[in-house]
Amino acid sequence: MGLRTIVYTRCTTHSGLSALIGKRCYPNMLPENVTYPALRYTRISTINEQYRTTTPTPTKREEARVQFDCFAETGDAAEALADQVRAAWDGYQNSCTVGRAFQANRIEDYEDGLGVYRTIVDMIIEYAV
Repeated sequence: MGLRTIVYTRCTTHSGLSALIGKRCYPNMLPENVTYPALRYTRISTINEQYRTTTPTPTKREEARVQFDCFAETGDAAEALADQVRAAWDGYQNSCTVGRAFQANRIEDYEDGLGVYRTIVDMIIEYAV
């Protein structure tokens, strides 16, 4: 399972996050005339790759920095969305794909061109490749 699939699935199935965005979770760019609140995610970098040997078969894993841009019509709504991104990811792990995830950074912003607020949440996600 690739990183995009992992991110989209987690964001659209986490109860608190999906209650705010439904399926409005987009890789790299927002569609035109998007309904807010909406979430955009972008892989910023792959930090490293390694093999885990905690199982009988070594598993290749990568750590990616993923930027989540939480767009909303008010600053409070953008912050609430960012809180749910953190709730969905910070400390998350599962036995198949995600080894761990944690928040690395958070920034508040306003997008003049779009006329909406944006809170940026950077997460480090370790996952199987």
